[in-house]
Amino acid sequence: MVDLTPIHSRWEQAATAALMAFAVAVFAIVLHTLQSDTGLSERQAIGLALVQALALVVAPRLPAPAWACSAAAVVAASLWVGAGLWVDAMVNSYLIVLGVLALTGRARTAVLYWVGTLTVGVFLVLARRPPDWLWDLLEVAVLAALVLVAGTALRGLAAARRGLRDQQAAADRQRQRNTLLEERTRIARELHDVVAHHMSVIAIQAEAARYRELDTAPETFAAIHDSARTALGEMRRILDVLRSGDTGSAPQPTLNDLPGLVDSVRATGTRVDLATSGDLATVSASIGLSAYRIVQEALSNAVRHAPGAPVEVRIRLADRHIRIEVDNPLRAHPSAGIGAGHGLIGMRERTTAFGGTLTAAPVDGHFRVRAVLPIQDAS
Repeated sequence: MVDLTPIHSRWEQAATAALMAFAVAVFAIVLHTLQSDTGLSERQAIGLALVQALALVVAPRLPAPAWACSAAAVVAASLWVGAGLWVDAMVNSYLIVLGVLALTGRARTAVLYWVGTLTVGVFLVLARRPPDWLWDLLEVAVLAALVLVAGTALRGLAAARRGLRDQQAAADRQRQRNTLLEERTRIARELHDVVAHHMSVIAIQAEAARYRELDTAPETFAAIHDSARTALGEMRRILDVLRSGDTGSAPQPTLNDLPGLVDSVRATGTRVDLATSGDLATVSASIGLSAYRIVQEALSNAVRHAPGAPVEVRIRLADRHIRIEVDNPLRAHPSAGIGAGHGLIGMRERTTAFGGTLTAAPVDGHFRVRAVLPIQDAS
């Protein structure tokens, strides 16, 4: 997961620097306006301008003291100047402080700031009773409400955007985790198919070795050795992919590798007839891998449950579909086999993943596996 703390820290530093620069500008403008438009002394003007600038700087971290200082400066200026209800430079800078408070505070506190503004205005009305006080009070009350509403709305919009970004980031992370889990599930299924097939072949070869002549033993053990080496090679490749998190750079078997698969089963003494029709090169890689694994699992089941029985494998491409059929005679007392029960589930998962169909059931004294898959992966 990416650590966003340095990025957030840089944004905070940039915002603080911008606020400081803005406060300096407010100080200069308020000071110049007070000196040119009022009869305040230089010390009074500097003090009032400095209070407003400092209130602006500390508003994000100390909102209540910032508001209190700014409002007090407005009251002091109005009492010192004595012309009208408000001093324009002070009330304008006060509205700026209110805007910063609304951007950094909560909506509930914004209401309190508006009530406080109205209270300050009423206090000045009672203290000075200037002419047109009602209009001046309503004007500032409306302006303060607009500033606070706008600031609160902008803060809510920014928070909503941050929440949306966080949700999108969380969704992306979850999508990546789901993709990784799906890939690991696929690899685990590949591992099961490889182990189940090769271990079944090795078991049959070892069983058949007991009944063969001594002079054929070297050939039998050589076949067992080849099957074991092939199984270990495939397992090592799949485990390397699993450890590295690679999502498909390693080569995968295709329909063109079926003859080698059939030869490995024939080495057990099982007669396997393979018949294909159509251009197997037109089948997509993902469909070809699933078709290969379906045939592999069907052959494993055949040699495990009906050792010695002949097996027919037919692959036919027609009507934009690939049709797979694996057929072997049933034995009167089928062998239970090792790992029975998961192969059919894996074959069904492979077919349904691409919108295909699978049937695997006894038919007229034979066990028949039929699968129909699209030639091209629709995804």
